[in-house]
Amino acid sequence: MAPAQRCPLCRQTFFCGRGHVYSRKHQRQLKEALERLLPQVEAARKAIRAAQVERYVPEHERCCWCLCCGCEVREHLSHGNLTVLYGGLLEHLASPEHKKATNKFWWENKAEIQMKEKFLVTPQDYVRLCGSSVSFFKLLQISKNFFK
Repeated sequence: MAPAQRCPLCRQTFFCGRGHVYSRKHQRQLKEALERLLPQVEAARKAIRAAQVERYVPEHERCCWCLCCGCEVREHLSHGNLTVLYGGLLEHLASPEHKKATNKFWWENKAEIQMKEKFLVTPQDYVRLCGSSVSFFKLLQISKNFFK
């Protein structure tokens, strides 16, 4: 008999070895969990094209759960009284640790390969976000000094 294993997605213990990940219930739970995370990731991907910088409000401290890494991630990046929307999530999605954890998660849970790319951001895309947000920060600082 195979040793007992615990599935964090289904929140149940199973004794059938790796067969559980092929079950309909597990695949349904996996799909639902990925669909809950996908809107946040898609919003973050849109932020790559045009970085949004706003004044800091306490709501910007919000975190989201990365299903692939099993950790909490800050959604936005704040510096002083300014916040780059989805900067924290994009920083996490572009990290090599996230890529490694995503590959492991996809392998262990037998998720659809086509969806994996939606949950990864290339470091080049993240650098593009940093470049656009830094230029926006500089423009904002210049305009603040100009209107004083």
